[in-house]
Amino acid sequence: MMLISTFDLLLLIIYFLVVLWIGYYTMKKISTFSDYSVAGRTMPFALIFATIGATLAGGGATVGRVSFVYDTGIVVFLALLGVVISQVLIGFFIAPRIRKMKDVHTIGDIMEFYFGRSGQLVSSIFSFLFMIGIFGVQVLALGRILEPIIGLPFLTLTIIGAVVTIAYTWAGGMLAVVYTDAVQFILLVSGIATATIIGVNNMGGMTEIIDKVAAIDTDHLVFFGGPWTIGVFISTFLSFLLGEALAPHYIQRYAASKSSSITKWSTVSFAVMYIFLTIVIMVIGLIGFVVFPSMEGDMVFVNFVIEYLPIGVIGLVFGALLAAVMSTGSSILNAAAVIFTKDIYRVLINKNASDKRMLQWTQYTTLIVGIGGVIVSLFIPNVMELMLYAFQLWAPSILPPLAIALLWGGPLERKVSPYAGAPAIISGLIITIVWLNFLGEPFGIPAIIVGILTNLIVFGIIHMKTSNKISNTII
Repeated sequence: MMLISTFDLLLLIIYFLVVLWIGYYTMKKISTFSDYSVAGRTMPFALIFATIGATLAGGGATVGRVSFVYDTGIVVFLALLGVVISQVLIGFFIAPRIRKMKDVHTIGDIMEFYFGRSGQLVSSIFSFLFMIGIFGVQVLALGRILEPIIGLPFLTLTIIGAVVTIAYTWAGGMLAVVYTDAVQFILLVSGIATATIIGVNNMGGMTEIIDKVAAIDTDHLVFFGGPWTIGVFISTFLSFLLGEALAPHYIQRYAASKSSSITKWSTVSFAVMYIFLTIVIMVIGLIGFVVFPSMEGDMVFVNFVIEYLPIGVIGLVFGALLAAVMSTGSSILNAAAVIFTKDIYRVLINKNASDKRMLQWTQYTTLIVGIGGVIVSLFIPNVMELMLYAFQLWAPSILPPLAIALLWGGPLERKVSPYAGAPAIISGLIITIVWLNFLGEPFGIPAIIVGILTNLIVFGIIHMKTSNKISNTII
């Protein structure tokens, strides 16, 4: 049974049609692999700001984090500051360096420059799998948003949402992603802000909300307490600080801008705005904690919208939620497809692939990643759980050698050994999985810390042993 009005449903249908039209429109502008992968490196400040914002504020940052606040309380706000800190540091010190590097389409291009073919291949394979997992987060969130408002089975709605996202990404590549992100970012900010204002008014103000939360569980209003031991907080904070830092879909955005200055200030500007979005999401989570006792966390945001917002606004806010999820999903789809084509297909399957052939394979891979994301979402049916697990694997594997290589020396200087990248990535990843999944984080030490330390130790040892090879790293 459909739980929203015909008018609100019409607004959602119009939204779907608009993003599909953007995909069709941009498809006619795509003629090269560079157009499809980095939008011709012509994007101005406003579009880069919007696409970074729309990508950061995806299903995990909306549906997932409302659920997180609902389940654990305002301590989540401190943990989420890790995202802000991460983006500010990247914006000032790393993102502009990436833009200054020539012909960068993927993370594999950067890793090849510093760590040769082995670094490129290992990082690209893991990045590709990581992207499938993160797309699974968005697919799962899409199903959670659509399930209570359309009334069809969860799996059916998950596939419908995924198909629309795949369709416009397949058609227009990065150009379609950036243009739709601009529309989706406006919807996201206006819709979620409207929902929060109405919700706070209906509850009688923030003081009333805080009093009602305290009456139910005071632990929800403290920054440490209950299950939030120091170890759990550190692990969660680091997951947000490092888990999405320099992820492949952000590297594409840094490379797509007109200049390094635009890359820098668009990244830093949205990092500051993210504080506002985090506060807004936290308020909705607290309202849900009061009015929806004993509900599955992933369903709180959706039910809040249906029960507390008027007709018309419901369509706006659901459009905003879908926009948040689909913008991130399309970014991930495009990044994964470009990684596979340029760093795996061209290296292992067809070294002489023409530009036209690479463009075709990128579109094929978009479909494959989309299907893979749907499958992944069925195995871990919780938005936040799936996202945090993926984050815990990214930070101890690719991030340390990538960050060291980019920060050490000038933008085009190689200061690292070409042999240090791949072993550090593999060792950090394996130790993290073993420590987390097989040993259960003994002594309360977070797996992400053990993995990062292992990665750095292996990197340091191999670098020192082979540092005399640095001058011969052009491969």
